Amino acid sequence: MIESYFWKEDILSYSKQFKPVSKPPRWSERLQVNFDKDVTISFFMIRKLIESTKLSSVTTNYKAKIFRSPCVGKVNNMNFWDIDNLYDLESEQPVSKNVNFLCNQLIHGGVMFAYRDKDRNWGGIYTCSDFEREKYVYKIPVSEIIKILEVAGNDYPDTITMTYSESKGDYVVKTN
Repeated sequence: MIESYFWKEDILSYSKQFKPVSKPPRWSERLQVNFDKDVTISFFMIRKLIESTKLSSVTTNYKAKIFRSPCVGKVNNMNFWDIDNLYDLESEQPVSKNVNFLCNQLIHGGVMFAYRDKDRNWGGIYTCSDFEREKYVYKIPVSEIIKILEVAGNDYPDTITMTYSESKGDYVVKTN
């Protein structure tokens, strides 16, 4: 990856697309699938930028305010979609998680369920990775999704350090 500007431009475009509107369209399966897909793609792009050292610690250290609900059932490949019965959504707890954690939940997610608010705008996403599915399902509000996309889309590191690591046999690259 040579230039990150074009990636970040797309990330910012997604952030605008997810913002609430005064008259949201009626629900359709296509609308929900596209929202799920766009959220996943945008977080994949963030992860790619992180791994290419095109984002600074401003993004990687950002702590999102999300919610988790404990698993109360046996999750498997035949029932992972049934979050109402597999997780105690009434016992959700607020937690703070970094951007890498959220990228992993969305990219490796077996569970993904977009939900809408009372005004019919997207409220956010329930998701969990294959590694977390028997622990918690995470609810990521759309306001946090937008905030993360804006932080990453506007993040241009101004300092980079490369230190050779004998144990890794490679350079460790860090941005500000």
